[in-house]
Amino acid sequence: MKPQQPLVVVGDTGLAHLATALGTPSVVLFGPVSPRLWGPPDHPAHRVLWRPDAADRDRPRPGDAHGDRPDERLLRITAEDVLAAFDALPPAGRGPAAAPGRVPEPLS
Repeated sequence: MKPQQPLVVVGDTGLAHLATALGTPSVVLFGPVSPRLWGPPDHPAHRVLWRPDAADRDRPRPGDAHGDRPDERLLRITAEDVLAAFDALPPAGRGPAAAPGRVPEPLS
C-alpha cells in the first residue's frame, strides 16, 4: 500500500465525479449501472471495478440504481479487488490524475 497518498474509494456517486474533476486518484465501484455511462476517463489514475454477468456487458443499466437491495454486481466486488486496484494506481506526484483537459486550472 502507498502510505499517505490522496485517494478516493467510492461508489458510483457524485463524489467519484468530484475526484475525477479535481484530479484525485480514485477506485470507483459500480453495480447496477455500467461504467460506460458515468465512469471516470480511461486514465491510469482511475480504476473502475464492475463485476457484471456476461449478459450485462452490453447493457448500460442492467440493474436498478434505486432498488431496495444492494445490487448483486456490486456485492461481487471484494476487499481484495479494491486493494489490488489501489495498488495498481500510479505513485503520487506523477502528473495529473485525470485525462487531459479534465483537471481544473488553479485559480490565481
